[in-house]
Amino acid sequence: MTRVIRVLVYVIYLCSVNTVLANTPPTSLAALSADELHQQACSVQPPVVRDPWHISHLYDCLTKELFVPYQLWSGAEWNGDKQAACMHEVSQTTSLTRLGDNFESGEITIKGPILWEDTHTGEILHVWERRLGTYNSLKYYACHKRGIGIVHNLNKPHVNYIRGLCRAPAGFGWKIGQRRTCIKTTVEIINVTLDENGDLDSLTTDYWFRDKLSYRYTYQPNKGVVWIKDY
Repeated sequence: MTRVIRVLVYVIYLCSVNTVLANTPPTSLAALSADELHQQACSVQPPVVRDPWHISHLYDCLTKELFVPYQLWSGAEWNGDKQAACMHEVSQTTSLTRLGDNFESGEITIKGPILWEDTHTGEILHVWERRLGTYNSLKYYACHKRGIGIVHNLNKPHVNYIRGLCRAPAGFGWKIGQRRTCIKTTVEIINVTLDENGDLDSLTTDYWFRDKLSYRYTYQPNKGVVWIKDY
């Protein structure tokens, strides 16, 4: 009887640990506050040769704002050019963990750009194709100066998406804890971590549609989206 109780306690412990891990973004590094990020980016002399993802290259010490590369969302390589066109070449597949919707894990594949004709307006756009694992989810995304947003969902062909929505942060002017609204969508950077070299390790955001908190995303350089929580 005692042995059975011990086994049950162990099983309950494992379940609780797995639940905590599932709800935790995939990084062991400490999240930085806005002040800590500013200090780390601006209080030390950056190395002569550095990775383009180094915080001193991404952070403006005068405005206290972050530049978020568009490649952070896609997982494509980035050469450090902050003035380049936001639409870039990518063919990336990344494993991730996601809660809810009857599935827990899978892969996100992003490819493009491809030419796409909007059936509602006849407009032809360069878009990225984004597919979520074996789940029946295929969406098209486009970039603009305020971020990256969805333009078409093949599961909802009747919906005419407004241009300029934001699903992911990208471009200039971002701050930790400061929300940015793009028409009906809102994005807030809530968590930034750096590795021991001062390079960006991860960036976590909350996403609202209208006034409803919908998702939490974690992005990593050269990987793209690595973790999603569904609210």
